[in-house]
Amino acid sequence: MTPTTLDLERGSFCGYRYYPEALRDRAWPPAGRSVADEFHLLLVDGNLARVKAVVAARPELLAELLPVVANPEASINVRVGAGVLFEIHAGGAALRALVPRLGALSAHGDARVRTDACHYLGLTGDLRARGFLEARLADPSAEVREIAADGLADLPAAAL
Repeated sequence: MTPTTLDLERGSFCGYRYYPEALRDRAWPPAGRSVADEFHLLLVDGNLARVKAVVAARPELLAELLPVVANPEASINVRVGAGVLFEIHAGGAALRALVPRLGALSAHGDARVRTDACHYLGLTGDLRARGFLEARLADPSAEVREIAADGLADLPAAAL
């Protein structure tokens, strides 16, 4: 999705307020910045509503929040904001499409990343999440084991 000339003239796109002269003839996000970087900056600034609006319009962009999940040093407001968006999309196609990537994150070296990945895997409601979650039941971290067990309990009965 790129802004139209009218969007730029009005100074807005997907709820963002921009200076039209600075963005004329440019696509969003700004050149040199990825969608993931733009989402990160918005969440740092507490602009969850803006990220939510973009992801609502383009659910496939939910994947652009995975770098937040993968970063154990991400600030709490960024991690919480990403978590809210994953929860909004619980059981949806956009989150289910992330099962393999979340599964890979469930084996990350940092327990915080594994914990979050297990939580989001449980939210997918996808049968493919089962193997990733079962593998974490033997995790060295008690918190990861607990969240993995909760995630398994959240999967549909057919998955068990």
